[in-house]
Amino acid sequence: MRYFIKFSYDGSCFNGFQRQNKLKTVQGVMEDALTCLNNGKKVFVCASGRTDKGVHAKGQTAHFDLDVVVKLYNLKKYLNKCFNGEIYVNEVFAVKDDFHARYDVLYKTYCYYINMGEYDPCMRNYILQYNKMLDVDLMNNVIPIFLGEHDFRSFCFDEKNQDNCVRTIYNVNINVNNCLMKIEFTGNGFLRKMVRNLVSVLILVGEGKLDYSDVSCILKCQKKSYNVKCVSSCGLYLDNVVYKGDIYE
Repeated sequence: MRYFIKFSYDGSCFNGFQRQNKLKTVQGVMEDALTCLNNGKKVFVCASGRTDKGVHAKGQTAHFDLDVVVKLYNLKKYLNKCFNGEIYVNEVFAVKDDFHARYDVLYKTYCYYINMGEYDPCMRNYILQYNKMLDVDLMNNVIPIFLGEHDFRSFCFDEKNQDNCVRTIYNVNINVNNCLMKIEFTGNGFLRKMVRNLVSVLILVGEGKLDYSDVSCILKCQKKSYNVKCVSSCGLYLDNVVYKGDIYE
């Protein structure tokens, strides 16, 4: 039977999502627990997408197949007991056998958090400690550049080896509450480190170091420029994943 789960995790506890030999990862921890439940037969967890080391999730999703039949309530209870609070399963459903957690995604939302106030050591693994004010109006002025379908090769982790860098961004919102800035990106998909590179450029705009024409040029040139450095993974959260049609069994 194929199961679907929606779950959250503290990215500071893991070396990213993808399973790696001798390293603690979200996928590795989940697959080990599920394989044990499946009477030792290997279980593969397929998520909506991989997150890098230090990136958090509030609404990650995945599917997996089990040979054993388990009540949904008991499955959720078992997994959360195994994960020791570092991962938490919020929802468990049975889904159609042809459902795919990655390929059936309609859109995703990522959020990035920036502390523009005093340094907070308790939040250093969860919010970027920028500790200076940014000009939100300047940042909002360049957001239209990113909207729609574009080749985002300039914002990709490895643009030279990436075959298809075309993605569609539906919405970008910047909200400020006191000194906490939240930048929200919604799109049909994101390249590795794409959101963090977009945030880096927005910060440079907020500092007055880049303007509208600079950002437009970066997007169009389709290669890394302006010495844009990827911001830390600590402030990034996979917030929500939405699927096409009715996925439930």
